[in-house]
Amino acid sequence: MSTKARYEGGVLRYYDGTTFETVHAFAPLWGKDDFEKQALDTTVGWTALDTGDATEALVEDAPSGVLALALAATSEAELAGVSWNDKRTLVLNQGLNIEFRFRFSVLPSASTSIVAIGLAGDHNATLDTVAESIIFRADGSGAITVENDDTSNETSKVATGVTVTTNDWVVARIDCSDIADIKFYLNGNRVAGGTTFTMATVPTLALQPYARISKASSASVGTVQIDYVKWWQNRSA
Repeated sequence: MSTKARYEGGVLRYYDGTTFETVHAFAPLWGKDDFEKQALDTTVGWTALDTGDATEALVEDAPSGVLALALAATSEAELAGVSWNDKRTLVLNQGLNIEFRFRFSVLPSASTSIVAIGLAGDHNATLDTVAESIIFRADGSGAITVENDDTSNETSKVATGVTVTTNDWVVARIDCSDIADIKFYLNGNRVAGGTTFTMATVPTLALQPYARISKASSASVGTVQIDYVKWWQNRSA
């Protein structure tokens, strides 16, 4: 690992110069989950958002710990996901950053299979009905788009130019240091930089980490694996 450092939004961030994984950010509030324990903590940590035969579970003996969100081949509407049970303690205008390392171990097999990873307000089973969100998204393939919605400013499915296969782990970061110009990064490269993503309507908007894969009623499958989630921000109170 070649560790590098830079100031971003007034915070000193150390990162791997090869993979661009954030090693540590020296912000007043810093947290992470590496999913390295025996089972997914759904008591004081995450809440599972499962519907139908979809599942959320740690991958047995996965190096460094991996969480899998998986759709089953059952012909039904399904959702596999995790959130903080709508306990929204991350604050938009406090230099909020969130980073996920993930891959599609099974690519979504139909256009009705949708992946969303990032930040959100209260959960809704219908992704487009989630009132507030800043997310990486994939609809029925490995082509990644980005979007945001603060109930007033909405930008949907902007192409990143990045398409991943089942062999590709990606480090995805959302930087909210400037709430009038939210930035998205994949493997250290800013994506969709030609679009301005603003979330300025409610500067103190409270959000939660959010990851899900869902489908309408069909037999299509898909699995998103998450290696870690990291978040940091200034203290807001």
